Amino acid sequence: MRRFLLALALAAPLLPACTRPQTVEVRVPEAPKSIPDLDHFALALNNFALLPEGHPSRDPFRGVLIDFLVRYIDRTLGEDRPEEAVQALQFAAGLWRPAELRGGRHVEPGLVVAAHRIYAAAAKRGNEGPALFAAAIEQQFGDDPARERAIAAWTEIEGWVVRNSGFSDEPLLRHEELEAAIENIAADFPAPFVVQRLTDLYVARYEAAIEAASGGGDVELGLAARHRAEVTGYLLTRLYLRADDFDGAVQALGRVELDLPTRKLIEYLDGARASKRSARPLLELARQFLPDDEDMSERIPPSFITQGWGIVENLTRRAVQKYPDDPFGHLLLARALRQQGLVDAAIHHLRRTIALKEDIFDAWQDLAVLQQSSLERLVDVDLDAALARLPELEKFQARAVELWRDRPIRPGLSDAQFAVAEALYEQGSVDRAKDLLQRSVRGEPRPAALDLLGTIELKDGRFAEARAQYETLLGQPFDNQLLRLRWETRARAQLAAILRHEGKPAEAAKEMQVALRQLNKLIAFPSLPPSERVSRLIDRGKLLFFLGDVPQAVADFRQARNIADGRAEAYAEPMLFLVSRGYYDEALELFRAAVPRDDLRDSLKLYFALWLHEMSQLQGRPADATVTAFLAGYQGEAWPSRLAAHAQGKLSFDDLLRGATDSGERAEAYFYEALRRWRTGNAVGAKELMRKVIDTRRMAFFEYDMAQNYLEWDDIPRAARPPR
Repeated sequence: MRRFLLALALAAPLLPACTRPQTVEVRVPEAPKSIPDLDHFALALNNFALLPEGHPSRDPFRGVLIDFLVRYIDRTLGEDRPEEAVQALQFAAGLWRPAELRGGRHVEPGLVVAAHRIYAAAAKRGNEGPALFAAAIEQQFGDDPARERAIAAWTEIEGWVVRNSGFSDEPLLRHEELEAAIENIAADFPAPFVVQRLTDLYVARYEAAIEAASGGGDVELGLAARHRAEVTGYLLTRLYLRADDFDGAVQALGRVELDLPTRKLIEYLDGARASKRSARPLLELARQFLPDDEDMSERIPPSFITQGWGIVENLTRRAVQKYPDDPFGHLLLARALRQQGLVDAAIHHLRRTIALKEDIFDAWQDLAVLQQSSLERLVDVDLDAALARLPELEKFQARAVELWRDRPIRPGLSDAQFAVAEALYEQGSVDRAKDLLQRSVRGEPRPAALDLLGTIELKDGRFAEARAQYETLLGQPFDNQLLRLRWETRARAQLAAILRHEGKPAEAAKEMQVALRQLNKLIAFPSLPPSERVSRLIDRGKLLFFLGDVPQAVADFRQARNIADGRAEAYAEPMLFLVSRGYYDEALELFRAAVPRDDLRDSLKLYFALWLHEMSQLQGRPADATVTAFLAGYQGEAWPSRLAAHAQGKLSFDDLLRGATDSGERAEAYFYEALRRWRTGNAVGAKELMRKVIDTRRMAFFEYDMAQNYLEWDDIPRAARPPR
């Protein structure tokens, strides 16, 4: 079983990396014939984002995207995953730019059916936000009956929200919750119906505020009312700029009196409307809405951040369309696209920025970050393509060094090399990974690269070489104490492992004692994130085990599990450690804690069951009912299902091996058959298969670690194996 990884799927950048000022080819992306999965959807969405408004390819391209999203919504609703369905509907809503939503009637029957299903599910649960959003989609893209139905549903939900408001009896505040709900929708989907409804609500609350402010009485209420009246113009300006509707903004602002800050904002708007010489007025207006304050997310609603970036995108698209040779328009548009997760589209505009004006440091820095992000996603999708990308990144980084000798661009080339090397290691291409890691640490000795290189050398039995990597790691400077403690602890623990393998237990114990002291400091660190506390508790449990304190080791594993909130690591790492050393009772306790958790994958639980099933038979223990039931009832992925059938004697080893599709599955087939053979008295045949596990070079697999241990011990644990 591969160690738990978070796999993110995004496609490769669309264009080659730029090194010197050049003309970046602006090609028109072609619509795919179909979209089979989320990886291809991500690629298609990035391509679609590059199509200019009004281009004839947008409608057919959008149709392919909608077909995929409708199928995805159907599947997620059928599997009772309503949140994912709503997210898919949000993606669908974003396929139209605001001007396109105003530009005429679009009837999308499939999308309307999907939206109505989401509405029905949300309304049943009392989730007014998703229900309103789905109704807005129906109103925008339905035929006449669907639109009438949607408006009726919208009106009904509005009434329900207002009636159940905590301020239902207060005219000034009774619409506050409704307003927030519609603002959330308008930020993502500024359709005419939504914009008009929110406009009317803003104006109605403005009129209520004017009346409250002029009525005398409560001073505090009067101040709040005046403030509410004053900000209405600003709210309307934001709303119509999000809808990319300059004329609508002017008309709406005529319904209220404007305060001084809003009048100043209108000056920016007027300048942007009148601009005929440069993109600067449009970009200056866009900068007024940049949510670039680090603390802003704590002070304003998330909808305002979404809205702000939407405004920036609208204005910068106007700028690059009207002034395509303005580099700063492309830079700002790239940042807006990045906020939507459109990494590859953002990369395109960053390359346009550099091609137009090479000496913009921010463009190089942003591009380095996004290229690294894209590469890290690509390695999980197409490792060969990721490898092919490295020469482009080398050229990019070389030019960056020439331009910015005193301001290094981060992430650097070493980060890119490590990302690909790590993927090669996971795939079993250990020698290629090792070569790339060596190149990475020669350029910049990153701790993670040194650690992985040391791990490879250790698993290959090259102890002197492994020690050299960890001693180098210990000598690295660190920016803060937390990082220093984290990596020093790791290095000391690995040096101890090397010494144990070399038959030097006393020296190993000294290293472990140093590591333990550092770990205790780290675990007590006030600002340590909970996720890292889990990891460090597991690390401490392993150290305590080797130091002979098995009960406390198990206690640390248990504590990690209790605070992990379903993180797979808190179950998988301790389970591997306990099973491989024959601690059946402790491993069984962990399995029973894992089984009821919906946030752990069934395939992970299946591997736990396989290990416990074999261990119980090996140790002559009665079969546990929970383990047996899980194996018998498993109905998950194809390969784990085959392993479950083999464990129960329903599938022969030959048939199991024939079903293996890669070296990882072959490694698992060899391992589980080796366990069976060893248990039934065929130790010679078992060891032969265990050596085949090692030959696959799947070092990232749990089965590889266990096979190494059993071959080193020349046995499998028939009882709890004491620390050695």
